[in-house]
Amino acid sequence: MKQRGAICMVAMWCAQVNAHDIHEQLVMLSRNPSDNYACIGQVPCSSRAMIDAKVAEARAAYPSWSARSIKERVEILQSVYDALYNRRDEITALAVKEIGIPIEICKLIDTKAGFSYFEGYLKHAEAWLAPEITFQNEQETHTLFFEGRGVAGVSVAWNYPFCNFIWGVMQNLIVGNTVVFKHSEECPLLGVLLEEIIATTKLPRGVFNVVHGVGSDVGEYLMNSNIDIIHFTGSSKVGKHLYEVAARKFIPAILELGGSAPAIVCEDVDMNLVLDSVYFNRFVNSGQTCDGLKRLIVHRSRLDEVVAGLQDILSTKRVGNAADVLTDIGPLVAQRQVDVIRQQEEDALKKGAIVAYGKKLASTLAGAYYPPTILINVTPDMRVWKEEVFGPILPIVAFDTIEEAVALANDTSYGLGGYVYTNNKDLALEIGRKLVTGNVTVNGADYVIPEDPFGGCKNSGMGREHGKHGLRELCTVKLVALK
Repeated sequence: MKQRGAICMVAMWCAQVNAHDIHEQLVMLSRNPSDNYACIGQVPCSSRAMIDAKVAEARAAYPSWSARSIKERVEILQSVYDALYNRRDEITALAVKEIGIPIEICKLIDTKAGFSYFEGYLKHAEAWLAPEITFQNEQETHTLFFEGRGVAGVSVAWNYPFCNFIWGVMQNLIVGNTVVFKHSEECPLLGVLLEEIIATTKLPRGVFNVVHGVGSDVGEYLMNSNIDIIHFTGSSKVGKHLYEVAARKFIPAILELGGSAPAIVCEDVDMNLVLDSVYFNRFVNSGQTCDGLKRLIVHRSRLDEVVAGLQDILSTKRVGNAADVLTDIGPLVAQRQVDVIRQQEEDALKKGAIVAYGKKLASTLAGAYYPPTILINVTPDMRVWKEEVFGPILPIVAFDTIEEAVALANDTSYGLGGYVYTNNKDLALEIGRKLVTGNVTVNGADYVIPEDPFGGCKNSGMGREHGKHGLRELCTVKLVALK
């Protein structure tokens, strides 16, 4: 790994002189994006020696952990569930402070949802990982067994900090892998809290281990260490790099990356199915959702109706401090995120886009705030169309034929989610089959549930999470043919 003399991340890092170990020079500062980036705590970065020790502990714990039955692992992990659940309010409060998710939304789509996934894994694991007979006659029986791979290096994104932790860690533990986990540098205090809570449970020593630090330093060292599978949630750029790391190590990688999900609003649709769903899937968590609705493609005959309806909805929403229960839309995670979103919007305006909605922010707001914005007259050469927009901007374009709509939807390097709104079931299935994405929702149906495999194609990653397909991706599949 490339040695660096200094690391500079605006408003996030400070250096302390130590000539012996670069990692000991770094302390992560946690800052509140709702409150003018006020510092709320700090966490020391893990040294290379610490990372090596954690990986060694995970490797030592693997044989006994993987040898347990699925039922035994589930029983132990139930104690982890209970411990986390008993401190769910602390988890939520810290996520609100560090990330800026409005508190009522955080309770629903991060904390509560995280427990729902965890509960689903515990409930279905025995069935999803049960041995499966592939061939049988009077002389032979061929059976598949799903076994752990070893030590999983898990690194997850900040946008839904509790859900992402549950997705990355608990699925690996259930299948029998041991874990060395690194949370995002945007929420270092939450990473520490989760580590402290799990240390109080029945989970054996070494099965779950945590390291702290910057992804490009601590995360890079972890993924190049003695692990057996990479499990990563984050940007496409980093995901592609980790795919190369996995290839050099000749190990598998589960990569859940970015997205620029299209939504097609057909001519026949009942508008009651559309507006609230589009608002939620675009603007929830200030637009910082990987498979969130990023590009709206509307039949020309319904365009004015859709724009007017969304304008009405946004006019009732309050932008404010994430800790305020009345806040609908909070800040972005950091100032650099604001800068990127502003540049993307400015590029669109220079190329002819028109702001159909964009209210000035209250002068009392100080932090990583960005006004929810609707853009029309959008063209494919604009950054808001070509790039992932991880913020509260919605570009809208019109179409005349279904073929045109599908072509616009697939005009992206991403392939994570897709949205279709129509009253015609056959048309919905036709469009859904033509969208080049890993997941498609029709009329707001929720596909991100524990039972459904979740993942993408193209620059949105590879592999699946959740359900029997997701759990089995974390396993070595062994066939035993018995005569």
